[in-house]
Amino acid sequence: MIEIDKKSDTPIYEQIAQRIISQILSGSLRPGERIPSVRQLARQLSVNPNTIQKSYAGLLENGIIYSIKGKGDFVANNLNALRYMKKKELITELVQLTQEAKQAGLWIDELLSTVDSAYSERLI
Repeated sequence: MIEIDKKSDTPIYEQIAQRIISQILSGSLRPGERIPSVRQLARQLSVNPNTIQKSYAGLLENGIIYSIKGKGDFVANNLNALRYMKKKELITELVQLTQEAKQAGLWIDELLSTVDSAYSERLI
């Protein structure tokens, strides 16, 4: 089940792609598994099918999904590449947040303590 936030600043097509990527990384969607059709997902989310198509086009372009004519779209078998791509994205965000934290006067030990606490909670 994909959920979107229509009030978010993030475009809907990006939210959809992010949710699919998250489901793949979490194991909810597995390689070779069929994802909902454009029409099906558009109805489910009450959005324009072109929005879904734009999201799927980005996923196809990045090799996250593949299409079989007449059968649908499926999760590609490239979990390592997807994890690498996600790590790069997260590192970029972390660098930006670290710079903002420094500008706001957050000391490195406070930052590291916060990250350590957040990371530990995720592992429990």
